[in-house]
Amino acid sequence: MNHQKPEKNAGGMSYRTLPGIETTLITHYLDYTDKKPLSIVFEKNKEYYMASADKTIARLELAKSRVENSAISYDECQFVMKRISHGLNCMLYIKNRIKNVSSSEELHRITPYKIWHAVKLIPQAAEGYTILISIEEIIFTSERLKSDRVKLKNVKFHLKKAKKIFMSLLVLDENSDFQTAEKSRLKAYEEIKTVEERGDI
Repeated sequence: MNHQKPEKNAGGMSYRTLPGIETTLITHYLDYTDKKPLSIVFEKNKEYYMASADKTIARLELAKSRVENSAISYDECQFVMKRISHGLNCMLYIKNRIKNVSSSEELHRITPYKIWHAVKLIPQAAEGYTILISIEEIIFTSERLKSDRVKLKNVKFHLKKAKKIFMSLLVLDENSDFQTAEKSRLKAYEEIKTVEERGDI
């Protein structure tokens, strides 16, 4: 069996990508007996991947519904919806590949983990961006904030910072640095909290 090292900047399935434990070096003790694959293990493994793909698709659909029913402008909505649609197309492609594999080795070899990880970051990025645009509209129409230029400038700074992060998360691809992206996602939501607190929203 060819023991592959985990992909350091991938992440469709977390146990394949988390640093520290190279599980692919030891799973053959569970998945193989006398070098012959156990069909029952393969089928359960395949079911797990299919269920995970369905979960990602369901999460994208939830984000889609939230964005569609938000109060943001048509143009902003279309920008976000295009990225969600892109994610859904990617996941349908991935799910189809998983459905057609015939062995555990093939399952691990063909599944595009890096694309999957990029897609998994789309829902929260899409929702975060939508929240931010909604807050932005409140801020720009607030007479109270307009009268306090220092506070308004500070709020706009954090608003712009978060917006930049969310936009970058929405356009990730398989060559992206996902460890940095995960940290950025958390930072962007911290910026939203800062905007709300400093803008008294």
